[in-house]
Amino acid sequence: MGVKTKTLSVKGLEHGEREKLLFSSIDGVKEGELLRIVEFDPVPLVYMLNAREGFAVEYEKKGPDEWILNVKKTGSSNEQKAKLKQLLVELKKGSVSKETREKAKEFLNSVDMKTIGMVEQELIREGVPAETIRADLCDIHLEALKDAMVKKRIKVKAPHPIHTLMEEHKIIVKNLKELAGIAKRLKGRNSFAEMGNDLDELRHVVHHLVEAEKHHEREEEALFPKMEAHYIIGPPRIMKMDHVKLRKRKKELQELAASPEELGFKEFKRKSIELGEYLSRELESHIFKEDNILYQMALQALSEEEWKEVKKQCDKIGYCCFTPKK
Repeated sequence: MGVKTKTLSVKGLEHGEREKLLFSSIDGVKEGELLRIVEFDPVPLVYMLNAREGFAVEYEKKGPDEWILNVKKTGSSNEQKAKLKQLLVELKKGSVSKETREKAKEFLNSVDMKTIGMVEQELIREGVPAETIRADLCDIHLEALKDAMVKKRIKVKAPHPIHTLMEEHKIIVKNLKELAGIAKRLKGRNSFAEMGNDLDELRHVVHHLVEAEKHHEREEEALFPKMEAHYIIGPPRIMKMDHVKLRKRKKELQELAASPEELGFKEFKRKSIELGEYLSRELESHIFKEDNILYQMALQALSEEEWKEVKKQCDKIGYCCFTPKK
């Protein structure tokens, strides 16, 4: 008896209809069965399926006008997603126990960053709020995967847009470390006079953090739309949510540093420490996720021609005052 085969064509369908049909059909494949998918450009789909446990993916035809994928279920495809969901449930109960934290780290260490990104995207599509994933998994995720993700990074050279963004990240992180140092020293100060040069340093640092808006614009207007065109929706959405929160805090700190005397030293100190610690912690975490998850997904999904288009759009938007000239 031959392998039971089902053919599914999603050519010409709108994104929502296409995605719903694709994933319901893929999840409905039984072990040993074959799903033949007629696509228009399957790069994101192949990327996602390769990240999911229990599926074997082979090309039957590779363009230029039509792509055909053969998807075979070889085992339990929902195991990793189920584990991640269970971790979210446990993390949402409140304080994270040492046992739960170690369990999360162990699981996250067992899968690569591509898998995590795609499973998070699946959870968002199923209705799990992006904020829930970001807040509950972020710290443990980074703690578990930091060293491994850095080692696996795909590297590109100038003038590739990702190279530029990552070089800017290095400068932003340097400023964040300076900001963290200012906030730490401020805890031991009792007046503006005692701050010495730190007030001028604070103004300098926050100026460069606010100047990073061109960096975020290039991500949101040049890079993210290309990723979303490949149906990589979840990670850019989470990063844009971060941008909104970080932008608000940066503006608050800039206004505070510009007119510190208006509040008096005690209130200035309290707010500066609060905002400084928040930005140095959250923005550095955000940058790490972009360098090691979001950018890596983009590098695997976008074509050479698409990167040329991204570069043109980046040039049109412009760069930061601190963007390396090279």
